[in-house]
Amino acid sequence: MRLGWNAGGLLVAHRMKGMGVRARLITALPVIMVAAWMATRREGPWTPTRLLGLMLILTGLTFLTIAHIQFERQLTRQLGLVTRGVYSRVRHPIYLFSFVAFTGLLLYLDQWWGVLALLPFQPILQHLAGREEKELETLYGERYLRYKQQTWF
Repeated sequence: MRLGWNAGGLLVAHRMKGMGVRARLITALPVIMVAAWMATRREGPWTPTRLLGLMLILTGLTFLTIAHIQFERQLTRQLGLVTRGVYSRVRHPIYLFSFVAFTGLLLYLDQWWGVLALLPFQPILQHLAGREEKELETLYGERYLRYKQQTWF
């Protein structure tokens, strides 16, 4: 076991071995299941809103899965700041792509009120991200500040 930061900014123990093929398939399975279910669901017409929602769900879940795999892979190789893959562009991809996928689900279900109700959660996510960033600045110092300047959210 080794210690590392999870996507929520908490110090957690990780197994030394990387994710095997089976673990990667299990991680990707929700994306595949959602795509199959939504593509075959025949309730109502395929409106532009539903298609946009489906695209956001698939994009969000795909990048969420990729971010999770990259995070775990990096921490099994070397304890430290994860700055490769999706993390080379976005500091908080798990927050971002969860928000994208959930917004897509609400659009797919034609729940505009839900999308509006979701908007107040964005400042909460930014607050959580800010707390994590303060902890990471303390832990990694100048290295994290340079990384922060090169990435978005």
